[in-house]
Amino acid sequence: MNRTQPPFRLSRNASAAIGMLLVVGAVLCRHWLERSMALHMLLQLPLLLIAGILMAFGLPDAEGNQASRIGRVIRRLRAFDEHGLTGLFALLFITAYWMIPKALEHVLDSPMTELFKFVSVWCAGVMLPGALSRSNRIIQLFFLGNFASMTAIVGMLYQDAPQRLCNAYLLDDQVATGTGLVILAIGIPLLWCAQQCAVNAGDGA
Repeated sequence: MNRTQPPFRLSRNASAAIGMLLVVGAVLCRHWLERSMALHMLLQLPLLLIAGILMAFGLPDAEGNQASRIGRVIRRLRAFDEHGLTGLFALLFITAYWMIPKALEHVLDSPMTELFKFVSVWCAGVMLPGALSRSNRIIQLFFLGNFASMTAIVGMLYQDAPQRLCNAYLLDDQVATGTGLVILAIGIPLLWCAQQCAVNAGDGA
């Protein structure tokens, strides 16, 4: 799959529309999702990230809009993300921050923190497709290894902690979240490997 094109043969408009619907759904269902630590971290945050990814595919093509203001802005932003390093560092930092129990708990008490969560995770999703398209496999593998190891370690800490790390969530919910993070740490590298195999097969065809 060409990472600069919408996934699953979606048009740019359809990709952006689906991304917007995911954002709206995450906002409207936020109280229900945030009642559970597992739903908060393993469903709401990925929904916002996926929404950003889909909406990134809906952005106009900078090369096809040389004279447009949007095209100029996109090209300037890309200049700060050479080889995808800025976007991937931002993704790693943002995901690490929202794995901190106190950061997650503070969302429940502060509307401004909740707004920051929505904006930061969504922005990470918007940056991800472009960062991947500009990075080579070595860079991707480096960041993937860091993300997977960080997620697995946090997941095991959540499972092994004898007390609640978030006063707002029960210990059983914390253990379930830890299990989900470990599964995520295994599943995402497997998906990346499968995607690379598909790319290699397509190049060899």
